Amino acid sequence: MNLLEIVRQCHNDNPWRDSSLTPFHLSPPPLGVQIGFLQDSVVEAIEDEVKRGSNTFTLGHTGKDSRRRTFVAISEELRTYEERSDAMRTVVESWRDRGLFPDPLNGWRDELYSVYGPSPDPPADGKGSNLAAFALERSACALFGLATFGVHATAFTPDYKIWVPRRASTKSTFPGMLDNTVAGGIQAGDDPFDSMVRECYEEAGFQESLVRGAMKQTGVISYFYRTRSGWCQPEVEYTYDLVIDPSVKPRPVDGEAESFELLDVQEVLSLMRKGHFKPNCALVLIDFLIRHGLLTFENCHCDYLELVCSLHNPLGLPCP
Repeated sequence: MNLLEIVRQCHNDNPWRDSSLTPFHLSPPPLGVQIGFLQDSVVEAIEDEVKRGSNTFTLGHTGKDSRRRTFVAISEELRTYEERSDAMRTVVESWRDRGLFPDPLNGWRDELYSVYGPSPDPPADGKGSNLAAFALERSACALFGLATFGVHATAFTPDYKIWVPRRASTKSTFPGMLDNTVAGGIQAGDDPFDSMVRECYEEAGFQESLVRGAMKQTGVISYFYRTRSGWCQPEVEYTYDLVIDPSVKPRPVDGEAESFELLDVQEVLSLMRKGHFKPNCALVLIDFLIRHGLLTFENCHCDYLELVCSLHNPLGLPCP
């Protein structure tokens, strides 16, 4: 594969153009902003919840000539972060316990992700205009097509050799594939850098003093990923660089990785083109190589402009 083909393995969807998906809103239109995308099977499960007497959702009216819902929204009766979080937790726990949607709910993590919506009082400078609207179990976010947020760090030596981990064979997703050095989801209540510090120790054994002293945030990548099972996963990954002395070696701590190997750029690119990297980790490394001038118009052997643009896609959904 060339690098653009690799990017398209991850950024492989545009749900805004998919008329089969039902918009999921934070509150009913016209005031409620869209926060996700629902497949028909999830809409049917929500309709069943409403029939059972749940007050968690509001259903959009169906037109005379159409059987499709115009939208699904969280009920206006749920006014606070806590009320929305509790109601959504009750729904997805019920689905899990009843055996609905085993993919993805069989991958239950007991980790909460933040879902964002507009602040009622946005600041004058326009920064931070979205706030966490509720928290939801990580594995359930794909059911609702919600934007999720993660952190990815690439640790490398001054001569640009990169520490590459191999994912544990027991991982529920992409077992045995290669990653960038450290990655993880941002749990509800955390900011990106604190998440990065925690993940660096848990996955690679990097001490907090090293990370806080040498880690640099370098931007974000964003993309729409549709899983093999068809779930829509809009994702944002905050990216970080960590330059370390060759004597500093990562080590597996929490079992997420089974080993680390120090590879030069050409080795990384060769393994990437052979499809050995987890798709979004390949994006992070392509972004890294572009930022450091190691991947250029002259040597990328594909449409360089499209490659760069494909790493930064506006999601059109509320983000922090």
